[in-house]
Amino acid sequence: MEIKWFANAPEQFCWAVWEDEEDVVLFHQGAGDTLMLNPLGEFLLKRLQQEQLTQIELSASAANYFDIDNDSQLSDAVAASLHTFRSLGLVISDTL
Repeated sequence: MEIKWFANAPEQFCWAVWEDEEDVVLFHQGAGDTLMLNPLGEFLLKRLQQEQLTQIELSASAANYFDIDNDSQLSDAVAASLHTFRSLGLVISDTL
C-alpha cells in the first residue's frame, strides 16, 4: 500500500506570493519556520493542504499542472521535497 501524505497543521501555513516573482514564502506558525519555495514546492504543499495523496499521485498531479513529463526526474524531485518537508514538520504520512 502506498503511503499517503498530508499537510501538518495546514491552518498554520501563511503564504506570501508576489505576482512578479517565481518563488513564494511560507511561514509555518507551529514550527516557527520561514521557507522560500520554488513553484514545485508551493504546488506540492498546497495540494497536500487540500487532500491526502501518495507520492505517485503528487507526481502525476504536478506533471499535469506544469504540463511536463511524469518521469523519474519529477518523481525524484517530489520524493526529495517530501523528505525535506517531513524533516521540517510541514507534512506527515498516514504511516507515522
